[in-house]
Amino acid sequence: MTSSPDVSSAQGAALNRATLTVTLPGDNSPSATPLLKLPINPTEYAVSKGVNYQEIEVLHLDSPPLQYLRGGARILKLDALVDTSEAPKGPARNVQTEYLDAFQKLTLREPKAHMPPVVTFKWGSNPEFTGVIESLAITYVLFDREGTPTRAKVSLSLKEFTAPKTQQQRTPTSSPTVPKVWTVRRGDTLSSIAAAVYRDSGRWRELASANGLADPRALTPGTALVVPALGRG
Repeated sequence: MTSSPDVSSAQGAALNRATLTVTLPGDNSPSATPLLKLPINPTEYAVSKGVNYQEIEVLHLDSPPLQYLRGGARILKLDALVDTSEAPKGPARNVQTEYLDAFQKLTLREPKAHMPPVVTFKWGSNPEFTGVIESLAITYVLFDREGTPTRAKVSLSLKEFTAPKTQQQRTPTSSPTVPKVWTVRRGDTLSSIAAAVYRDSGRWRELASANGLADPRALTPGTALVVPALGRG
């Protein structure tokens, strides 16, 4: 006896197809309808992130202290295969109009936002990734007898995009409980530095003590000061 197909399994597989959904300008959440649903899920994708530091020039050290400047945007790269070769003759068999036009639309400037649209990549229980298209490459690999493209490889690179306000709410720009290095600028005083890093100008004595400053008023521009962390209590 031949067993019947598992309908629930087929539906589950359809629900877990990778999608690209566009966020409209001025909106914080993607629309409910994906712009693209990949016919074949990618076999892998890669996410990378860089971090930028500045070397602090301190004499007589073998390795300079590092001061955190900013985080780099995460980059998602994936290769996708889009295929319409099994579709019956007609518009649905043209992979360009079925999939590739939508991919290429993601690289075009939106009239209201004056930039390409923000895109969210979703796939099952994998972490979502929101960004803008950094690069798009399309390789046509199969055609029918009339020359209509029916299969293509798509290489996509997304650069992370998060609104500045959202980032500031997520991660405060300063924290007195984290040790830092401060490079003295012209006009700086220990009181002004303490106000900037501790939000309390009266903490200047802790800076003076940590850096062995006999005269807390004599600060030389370019000097690297250790900013000790405050207790969390």
